[in-house]
Amino acid sequence: MKAVIALVGLVASSSCLAFAPQSPLSQQDRCVALSMSSTTAFQPTQSSLEKLDNLKLSIKKPRGASVGVEFSPINDLSDGDLKILSMQLRKSAKAAVVCSADVDSIPKLVREQESSRGDFPGPLPVIYSGSILDANVVKKVVEGDVTAVVVDYGASDEAVTSLLGDVGIIWKVSSLDELNEVIAADNMGDVVLLSKNLLPDSVEDSCEELAEILSKTKSIVAIAKLQSMQASNAEIGLGKHFTKLGVSSLILEEACVGDEEDIKYTAYAIEALNKKSSSSFSMTGLTGSTNGHFGVSSHGGEVKWRRKTE
Repeated sequence: MKAVIALVGLVASSSCLAFAPQSPLSQQDRCVALSMSSTTAFQPTQSSLEKLDNLKLSIKKPRGASVGVEFSPINDLSDGDLKILSMQLRKSAKAAVVCSADVDSIPKLVREQESSRGDFPGPLPVIYSGSILDANVVKKVVEGDVTAVVVDYGASDEAVTSLLGDVGIIWKVSSLDELNEVIAADNMGDVVLLSKNLLPDSVEDSCEELAEILSKTKSIVAIAKLQSMQASNAEIGLGKHFTKLGVSSLILEEACVGDEEDIKYTAYAIEALNKKSSSSFSMTGLTGSTNGHFGVSSHGGEVKWRRKTE
């Protein structure tokens, strides 16, 4: 009889444990749970974490933001020309990272950068920012030994995400909620690409909420893309504004396309973005001012580019 009573008591106790009302989850906790469930297919390996750490070492500065470049070829480059461009980005332009959505260029860029290991400056990280909907494309990029791949936050294609275990993952976030979710998670990595809708269109836009989130989370490494060759060199002031908001690294969109201005522009933009004073900058070693010359400062301080006039 005592045994029966004990058993009944145990069942009752278990029932109370199972069905005891729980305190409601906050909106952010519910979002984290939902988004995390869609990314459980991704399990970072030691190799993935090491690559992410190497990326962070290259793009996270004690003060200010690093500047990288995007390679978006509009002209066919020979392997030799691409090799020279890759080398010049490292040596002459002093870029922090190379980013590209061009699948065929990724392994070539990686090979050239790795050829400088042991030298100074050493190899730049290479980021793939193109589509990952095709598992064959992802496989090619991963086998090319890319440093990191940009993935939309909440990606749930297991066939694709399962291939990304050995590369660093940069989560592209499209809302402040998603940014908070990545910060709150403990196994997602801490490098994010901020979608353009989160970023200001002008230096007058304070983006206070974004700035507050980034200022409170020092561990997060936030990357922002910045359109190159804007009218009146507006990207320089805007890039500095991004940095003040807490962005860790800028990537100059379409800075390199395979033409003669690739390195001239990249060197100009990186130096100008790193300057504390005026955004105007005269290209060292170049001549000319207002007489139809490109890649040099006019008397008004603006640098014009042939690419934008063709």
